[in-house]
Amino acid sequence: MDTTLLLEFHIFLSTIYGGLVAGFIYDVYKTIRYFSKPRKFMTSLGDLLFWTLTASIFFIILIKNNWGEIRGYTILGFFLGILVYNKIFSRFIYPICLRIGRILKGFFAKLLSIVFYPFRVLKKTSPLFKKVKRIIVEIFRQIKKHKSIISSKK
Repeated sequence: MDTTLLLEFHIFLSTIYGGLVAGFIYDVYKTIRYFSKPRKFMTSLGDLLFWTLTASIFFIILIKNNWGEIRGYTILGFFLGILVYNKIFSRFIYPICLRIGRILKGFFAKLLSIVFYPFRVLKKTSPLFKKVKRIIVEIFRQIKKHKSIISSKK
């Protein structure tokens, strides 16, 4: 085989690898969205971050392997890698990502309950805390009640 043909075959295989990595990143992103259930703005921000990361991976692979030349077989390799990942690997990797996500969610829930435990105890036992809370609630109630008077002051 000619060395240029071997080099182009190596470039094609590395672009397939890039597509596989992009598919894995998509599964991780899908798992994060599954557990966080973001609203519209955070979804848009997450999508922007995902595509920025994916494009960066594509450009890094192109620059490292063929000096940034975009050819038909490089684009085909990326799409082929994504397709192979989604059809073969995603059905095994995504459930693993979900299990890891559940474990991490349970860990962080337990960690937060430990961190906020002293505040819950203080809230239950301290009469001063109840008085301060009542005062703050009353202040906000009065502000809401007299909002038109407060906002019309110059």
